[in-house]
Amino acid sequence: MEDTKKRSLIDELYDYDLFHLTETEEVDEAYKSAMDRIVNAEAELLKNFPDCKDVLSEYQSADIDLHNLSNRNEFRKGFRVGTQLVLEMIKPIK
Repeated sequence: MEDTKKRSLIDELYDYDLFHLTETEEVDEAYKSAMDRIVNAEAELLKNFPDCKDVLSEYQSADIDLHNLSNRNEFRKGFRVGTQLVLEMIKPIK
């Protein structure tokens, strides 16, 4: 990802994958089921509308980009919330 602006430490952690967030060790049945539905729907679309292959490809690319941005934003929020919890925990008990 080329970006001319200075990136935050949180973004650097996300991109570096320090915590191996992109590894999918266990995928539950709900995830597998949803993925199967997408694969089947895409195959059906291409079968019924072969002329729309380029449009579907662009849609898939845009959808992946949107999910990647959403995942980054959720990581940022989660990291900040976790940090706030740690800061609250180290305050002296009154």
